[in-house]
Amino acid sequence: MSTPNVYQDRKSPSGPYRASLEDVSSLDSSEVDIAAGIVPERAQSVDPTIERRVLRKIDLYLIPLMWMGYGFVYYDKAILGSAALFGMTKDLSLSVVNTHTKPPTTSTTRLSWATSIFYFGMLAGLYPLAFALQRFHLGRILGGVVILWGGIAMLTAAVTSWRGLFAQRFFLGFVESIIPPAFMTIVSGYYTQNEQALRQSWWFSSTGGWTIIGGALNYGFAQVSSGALKRWQYIYLLAGALTALFGCVCFAIPNSAVSAWFLTPEERVVAAERLRKGQTGVRCQKLKVSQVREALLDIKVWLVALMMAAA
Repeated sequence: MSTPNVYQDRKSPSGPYRASLEDVSSLDSSEVDIAAGIVPERAQSVDPTIERRVLRKIDLYLIPLMWMGYGFVYYDKAILGSAALFGMTKDLSLSVVNTHTKPPTTSTTRLSWATSIFYFGMLAGLYPLAFALQRFHLGRILGGVVILWGGIAMLTAAVTSWRGLFAQRFFLGFVESIIPPAFMTIVSGYYTQNEQALRQSWWFSSTGGWTIIGGALNYGFAQVSSGALKRWQYIYLLAGALTALFGCVCFAIPNSAVSAWFLTPEERVVAAERLRKGQTGVRCQKLKVSQVREALLDIKVWLVALMMAAA
């Protein structure tokens, strides 16, 4: 198989530092970065025209997908407030009236805990799901968990008590915790360091967009005056169904730029070569103790952790 000619000098690298495309299947992907199979060991300058085309194709495929996915995260969290307005508070006894006081007082502690317990589930799910993303095929793990997330969201319509809602909210937070690390993994595996901040902000901006979209959907459900279910149950059935459909799409997400089906073979070489500048590699699926030790001894890691904990 001939090497795609994408380098600026129009001469494909050769010699002991060049791995052929056939070598990809023979590499142990758990030990080395998978980009080693299609790019030379030494850095090369790529054709700027092809690089711009590659960046444009990556943006067109990945950014809308991530924007939609993070929008579902926001919508699933936010609809609890709308569901409470549409009768969930009464149906699930989320508010308790204390008649022993004068005048009687109403406690919404259960509703507050229903909101808070979601984040306990997210905290519990972050490490195991982030590890699974790093260790196994990204698209398959993400797709499976997102479909499970959609199912859990739809099952909210079957909850009949505040205790059941607490359990549902915990597991919903657990599975939704996969989205931020998955999208950060995708961005770091396709974009250079100078490009990453802008792309992170693009998919995170869906919170604003879905505030508008979610409000419009909830307004529509507010007009429902008949049917076998309550209005808040219909909201969760729609949110879960849309999320499950998104999970099916996630199976098409490539494991890395090296196997990106929406890029041609020569574009995959360019996509991998672009990331060499940041010295981060494309994807390596083995947890290396030396790298863990290096991260733990890096003051910047602890500063970021402190900043996130104080946010």
